[in-house]
Amino acid sequence: MEQDENVRKNLKVLEELSKKGVTFDLKICPQCKSAIVSIMDVAGMYSPLSPARHVCKKCGWVGRAVIEMTNRRIDELDEEILEDIIEILSEDGTEK
Repeated sequence: MEQDENVRKNLKVLEELSKKGVTFDLKICPQCKSAIVSIMDVAGMYSPLSPARHVCKKCGWVGRAVIEMTNRRIDELDEEILEDIIEILSEDGTEK
């Protein structure tokens, strides 16, 4: 599957950067998982004054929310927050 191949490529890029001591956040298309994503505004160009849209140059997806892959280390606080989020999402819709 093409999505799996794109994820493997993204992981390889992040691993290579880690070996060089470089931390990086990679924006990923939620549809095809490609890292070929640009930021564009309504007029088709980037502007810090207008709401940004992300455009995947591989599959053509357009949207505001992208997946972000990173090779940064997760500290203990972030790990606790992630565990809480996973716990909340795994609940069957009932509140405590």
